[in-house]
Amino acid sequence: MRAMRRIAATATAVLTLVGACAGVAFAARVPLVASPGTVSPGGVVIVSARFTACHVGSVVTLLSAAFPGHAFGIGTVDGRVGSHGAFSVRVRVRKGLKPGRYHVGARCGGGNLGVSAYFRVR
Repeated sequence: MRAMRRIAATATAVLTLVGACAGVAFAARVPLVASPGTVSPGGVVIVSARFTACHVGSVVTLLSAAFPGHAFGIGTVDGRVGSHGAFSVRVRVRKGLKPGRYHVGARCGGGNLGVSAYFRVR
């Protein structure tokens, strides 16, 4: 009986590790793009991905200190996910932003996609 428990525990650990590695590998291939690469305060940036693990019709949440809104301790904007998990969200950045480089992250389905894009505010 102890041997069976050890085998089950080992199998569970291996499957968890394989699943985690697969998730990381998938996330690494998801290109998140912010365009244009440079905007003025109050300007518009489009954040997009051609494919993700997000389900069609679900909501993708984009996070950045440059965005209006507030969730997860940072500015957020939501968008809809299309086929193949693709999305394109048009965002007007805050008017009072200081010049600099700003990070954008993405979440859907309750989890972080593990991808980033950057744009500059002049």
